[in-house]
Amino acid sequence: MKKRLPFLTTLIATVLLMILLSFPVDPLPPAGSFFHPSQGFWANAEKRPVTGEITLTSGRLNEPVEIFFDARDVPHIFAQTDEDLYFAQGYITARDRLFQMELQTRAAGGRLSEWLGPDLIEYDRHQRRLGMMFGAERALEGVMKNDTVSSIINAYTAGVNAYVQTLRYETFPLEYKILDTEPEEWKPLKTTLLLKYMTQMLASRSDDFRMSNSLAYFGDEFVDQYLSSRPSKMEPIIPPGKEWEFSPELPEPPDSLYRPSYIRHIAPWQPDPLNGSNNWVAHGSKTAGGYPILSNDMHLNMSMPSIWYEVQLHTPNSNVYGVTLQGAPGVIVGFNENIAWGSTNTGADVMDWYEITFRDESKREYLHDGKWKPVETRTETIR
Repeated sequence: MKKRLPFLTTLIATVLLMILLSFPVDPLPPAGSFFHPSQGFWANAEKRPVTGEITLTSGRLNEPVEIFFDARDVPHIFAQTDEDLYFAQGYITARDRLFQMELQTRAAGGRLSEWLGPDLIEYDRHQRRLGMMFGAERALEGVMKNDTVSSIINAYTAGVNAYVQTLRYETFPLEYKILDTEPEEWKPLKTTLLLKYMTQMLASRSDDFRMSNSLAYFGDEFVDQYLSSRPSKMEPIIPPGKEWEFSPELPEPPDSLYRPSYIRHIAPWQPDPLNGSNNWVAHGSKTAGGYPILSNDMHLNMSMPSIWYEVQLHTPNSNVYGVTLQGAPGVIVGFNENIAWGSTNTGADVMDWYEITFRDESKREYLHDGKWKPVETRTETIR
């Protein structure tokens, strides 16, 4: 009996602890399942490196797909058709980066508070007011009009969901266990949300507030001389000397610094000023191998895991290697047997601000071109 007592004491204590941890403690979710010895976080330990070759089979595939993982765990996907290729890419990307895929699209669409609580409601409101979800829906309408692109996105989506359907609590990525939630179905809308998120990260700059205040305080002459200069080698789209068919009219500067009434609702969000990219090429005469080398420096937001996902995509008709964004099919920056390509971002000011004059407090009509026009409303629920 003396030998059994320590074991029974430990067992009873463990059971009681599991019961206590099964209740949520605000703001934390219940932790009992998380600490379960066989299904909790212990089950997420990597037992062996992911190298070598696997064969992916599914009722959704036309033929089996071979996937080879090299010494750095980079997947090299070999398929016989494009549909199978992008299905496999969605499946493997979800296997490696599912939580990241879902977190970044929730951030884009204003759905973080569903997971992370009321502290994120204002962030979600900001994203909704910017129209991120609305923009993604409109983008999806355009994307799906192209048969080739829509088939690729649908195959990728099916691959992601095929992986999600293999999961049970024991095999959920660790982050889902921490948040006491589970993966949801992937939809093509999430791919266009990712597109809008990258647009926000790279191109949502606006100098309007600073320039308005500078104009009001220093005047046109100062701004034209010191703040409106362009690099001497930058050619404008409209060439110098272009004769205009109209006479431009400049508004009078305001008497005071400009501060729109809506600034308390949507403060101007600015992306990291260092976000962007650059690229350059070395001629083959200057390289050891005799071939040109393309370099591409995409200095985007730092993240863990990386914002990029490295992959090779191969079919009998195409072969490409490079990096992509988890949640987007294909390779965004990479190379094939013939060419290499990169992308760059100018960091330009592409956002404009408008102050709306409503007819009355009901805000059902607004003034435009001298006419009162009806307001269209869109209601989005933050869960």
